[in-house]
Amino acid sequence: MKKIACVIYFYGKAYQELGRCAVNSFKKHHPEVDMFHINEENSGDYRATESLISGAITGGSYKYLLAAEIMIKHKYDKIIVLGADTITCARLDEFVDNDEDDILIGLDYPYQLIIEGRQITPPLRDAHVNADVSCFNSVKPLLETVRIAKRFGPYAEQGALNYIIWSGEYDFSYNIVDGPYDTSDVIYNARAKGNIAAGPGEKPWGKFTNKFYIKNDKLYSWDNKQIKVWHYCEGLGNVSDQTFIKLMNNWIFDWFNSETKQFFKEQCDCGDFFEKEFTF
Repeated sequence: MKKIACVIYFYGKAYQELGRCAVNSFKKHHPEVDMFHINEENSGDYRATESLISGAITGGSYKYLLAAEIMIKHKYDKIIVLGADTITCARLDEFVDNDEDDILIGLDYPYQLIIEGRQITPPLRDAHVNADVSCFNSVKPLLETVRIAKRFGPYAEQGALNYIIWSGEYDFSYNIVDGPYDTSDVIYNARAKGNIAAGPGEKPWGKFTNKFYIKNDKLYSWDNKQIKVWHYCEGLGNVSDQTFIKLMNNWIFDWFNSETKQFFKEQCDCGDFFEKEFTF
């Protein structure tokens, strides 16, 4: 029987409630998968923390080094890496059931990926991928992502993973589990900022998120695709506490209809997160 783990890393009071939703929602749909939720209280148990403190790696790639350490130490066959600002809305069958490809990952909205003066352009429209919704059947691409992440500045592990997949310099096998978008029935990275479902240049706040709907206990986007993972993805780690609180309350009170909020509560074990004002 294959051994599978999930890694979610979060730190600070601001992320406690978000992290709780991320952990609880994944466990709700994957009770058989081992969960490693790492924060400032237990991060000292991992050697990867030494690299973060010393500046040897960037903050964004820290969770990838943690995942690699856990995968090697505990001999996992597969490891799933999720951001602290995700809500797992269904079983991630496309991750769990695929044991063949080295990298399994969800789509992201388009952006220019440039490294050392060279623009990397995916062969498919909307084919950039997101590092916060990923799965690995091999530790090698995890370690390579960490190794080259600093070359990508603020994109860090995000830029590194896109480079590994699209540069043509690596032979890791990969599967974009919800792409191409136009023909996919699922979304693994329904996100707040630049939602790939929104169309070029459009912002989904209200106009699109308020049109999410429930059918047969499943969450669907406005264009009838099942949402497997909701990803807030608003760069919260780079804003002030005051801005963090403002953004979160906009999310909680303005973005979703009551049906979607009830789904997050009951089907994702988010408790009363969407029923009260956010503060810390």
